Amino acid sequence: MELIKVIGYTAFMYFYLIFIIRVMGKREVGSLSIFDLAVYFTISDLITMSIVDHQISIINCIIAVAILCTLQKIIAFLTLKSKKIRDFIDGKKSLIVNDGKIDFKEMKRQKYTIDDLYAQIRSEGIDSITNVKWAVLENSGKLSVITYENSISNFPDPLISDGVMILENIKKTNLTNEYITNKAYENGIMKIKDIKLCLYVDNKLIFLSKKNK
Repeated sequence: MELIKVIGYTAFMYFYLIFIIRVMGKREVGSLSIFDLAVYFTISDLITMSIVDHQISIINCIIAVAILCTLQKIIAFLTLKSKKIRDFIDGKKSLIVNDGKIDFKEMKRQKYTIDDLYAQIRSEGIDSITNVKWAVLENSGKLSVITYENSISNFPDPLISDGVMILENIKKTNLTNEYITNKAYENGIMKIKDIKLCLYVDNKLIFLSKKNK
């Protein structure tokens, strides 16, 4: 009887876990944020405990997992609507190589070594840092590498995202807030908050607004 109970619990929680993962949405494993990982690990522990320890109510486990799933969906919605919340939850990307120049201060801040840098550019099939124009340390810890051959942008990250000017990015392009604002006006965009995305490509600013989506 005990064996049948374990089999039943395990099968039920297996399908329940599949349902929860589908509800939370598809994410590549390498792109999961710290918050996502915390939620998944906690759910995994709760389900494991409910199967192994029969003193733990399976109903309580189902409710706890449902609450975590709901919180994850709420946070996902908030991060979709607000870049500030997104940066707080997911963290910020780090520009390790900026227009061919290694930013040693940023590397020190991120506890990132030259060995780390070379290990990751070699994994991209690049044998020398001199071929790299941009290298971005993503929130997941993966290094995104763009070579001179493949680059068309003046900066590899948006200058405006979801109506918010990204001041650190603008500073690195040597542009000013006033210049970008004036260019937005020239493109018929009166409010920065209406700009979903602003890119700096081929010495030109490209705007994507709510009106010209």
